[in-house]
Amino acid sequence: MEPAPSPPAPVASAPASRYVILGTAGHIDHGKTSLVRALTGVDTDRLPEEQRRGMTIELGFAELRVGDVSFGIVDVPGHERFVRTMVSGATAVDVALLVVAADDSVMPQTVEHVDILRLLGVRRLVAAVTKIDTVDEGMVGLVAADARQLLEVQGWGAAPIVPVSSVTGAGLDALRAALVEAAGAAGRRTPPRPFRMAVDRVFVVQGRGTVVTGSVLRGRVGAGDVLEVWPGGGECRVRELQTHGTTCAALDAGQRAAINVTGVDRGRLERGAELATPGSLAGARVMDVRLCCLAGHPRGFRSMATVRLEMGTLERPVRVVLLDRPVLAPGGSGYAQLRAGAPVTAAWGQRFILRDENAMRTIGGGVVLRPEGRRRRGSGEAQRRSLQRLETGDEADRLEEALRFHAFAPPSSLRLVALTGIELDRLPAVIRQLIDEGRLVALSDASPAARSEDAASMAASNCAHAGADPVRLDPYYVPAALDDLHARIARRLERFHREHPEEPGRLVETVSGWVERLTGRAPARPILDELLRTGRLKRIGAFVGLPKFVPTLSVADEQLLEEYIREVTAGGFAPPTLDALLSRPKVDRKRLERIVRLAVATRRLVHVKDDLYLTPEVEQRLHDEVAALIRRHGPVTVSQVREALGTSRKYGVPFLEYLDRTGLTRRCGDRRELAREIDA
Repeated sequence: MEPAPSPPAPVASAPASRYVILGTAGHIDHGKTSLVRALTGVDTDRLPEEQRRGMTIELGFAELRVGDVSFGIVDVPGHERFVRTMVSGATAVDVALLVVAADDSVMPQTVEHVDILRLLGVRRLVAAVTKIDTVDEGMVGLVAADARQLLEVQGWGAAPIVPVSSVTGAGLDALRAALVEAAGAAGRRTPPRPFRMAVDRVFVVQGRGTVVTGSVLRGRVGAGDVLEVWPGGGECRVRELQTHGTTCAALDAGQRAAINVTGVDRGRLERGAELATPGSLAGARVMDVRLCCLAGHPRGFRSMATVRLEMGTLERPVRVVLLDRPVLAPGGSGYAQLRAGAPVTAAWGQRFILRDENAMRTIGGGVVLRPEGRRRRGSGEAQRRSLQRLETGDEADRLEEALRFHAFAPPSSLRLVALTGIELDRLPAVIRQLIDEGRLVALSDASPAARSEDAASMAASNCAHAGADPVRLDPYYVPAALDDLHARIARRLERFHREHPEEPGRLVETVSGWVERLTGRAPARPILDELLRTGRLKRIGAFVGLPKFVPTLSVADEQLLEEYIREVTAGGFAPPTLDALLSRPKVDRKRLERIVRLAVATRRLVHVKDDLYLTPEVEQRLHDEVAALIRRHGPVTVSQVREALGTSRKYGVPFLEYLDRTGLTRRCGDRRELAREIDA
């Protein structure tokens, strides 16, 4: 299906054992396309305008087979106006083929392309000095020395440099051998799931529909698979697969793919889109990254600057927010956020390029550390430490940070692959390690060993069954996430205590609502119980406060409360209601309710109903006398209770309803019986 699908062809009889994406790089008119044609017999300049002008404008593709190695060649344009196209082609490159013309030497686009390859993390490179048939040997040596100097500065000092001629064929065998050697060092294999591919071309074929092409970044795709389309997250189905015109049942990482898809609107597919295993990616407007500024960029990066992001085959304007300094100097490196106006899909460890706002020059790049970030809040130092663990920590550190960031709504195992770079088959062991070390715990009564086995077996099940739904580790959380949650709740309570020192705290239901909004409905109450059980928060009656907080009343309010308590005590089973105090000077209902609320929270009063209160001592007498009455006479009526307590029906009915609520009695018709026994 490149450049257009051919009639179905049989699978190659001798499939390659290693698949490698080989990308060209170099200045315009240095012979990249001619060299590809000499190596493969394929002219990658397929467009009439390219053939008319003798200049590569779009990506070109060809296959080079050397022994059991299959190189999927991506030929990129060399003109400065088409750097975005070059980056799209270079995004999945395993081995780079840098082309430098012997009659021109190193030129500006040579340098920029090498900068881009370094920023994209390409580790293996082979340089070809072309057009050696047009100059003498001395000039070839000088150009090779220039190329060597450039590569040494960029970290490819050991890269082979091979003089070749696309006209005479001189040096082509040596170049093939150098490419195979580089492929042996750069070869990669990823597990079948999840699959991911950035789309670099889209076209429609008569009778077959929409076809997308790209280099398979990771995983495997097969005919009949359902894939997710990003941005947007809709799904499509794979109808047919080809690589370099050969129909295949499945394709793996490192292969060029042409995928005939159905079930998706053609308008949603363009260069920059991605296809992936459903549930493995998500879009985000904020990414946390390690950012590098090219030494040749004169001004460096300033926080809040707008630049062009080139990642995968996507180009998008983003704002750079530096996290640890106001300016990133030329040649410098630091942590930053990239903020986009629309969601971007990325994965941990993914490389990107940044160009200036007008996309005229490459100014830097970097690596994604947190694909789904949040706008910076709170301590910059805490964020710096978190990103440092994501950058330099081991697998367990990265998983712990990802779970901490997502707190009590942990991502599925498929998502964790993109968030941490840990493969599915490694997740069970890393989860077990975190549990065994106490870095991942469950809100349950199960033993640590049982929880470890349970979590690891769930993750293993998800890894083993390709069609299984993503398994979520909902009962588990990182203790540091509880610390983060407690800090947020504590800040709210501290502010409330400061503004309302006479209040015992916030109602349990209010604090539970805070927790629910931060964690989700299911874990909210167990998490609040855990914060109370461990003493991080304190419960005072129906209220929650900070452990060290002690509510205080003014002298006047304390005197008013003491007077009311004395009157309630003296009233026995016929206590005065709050209304009795409202007739006093400077006493309003809100003030009185606030005072009594504190008294109830501190057990100086017991709330019976509405404006009716008892002291704890009188409440205990109420329990004892009603229980004794029922033991003597059996189930009793309201009248019997009223007579035994020496009170009126105004109080007798609320008293019995209170005892029903607290579980001492239960109603049977018009009588009450004991629901439980109390100590005599």
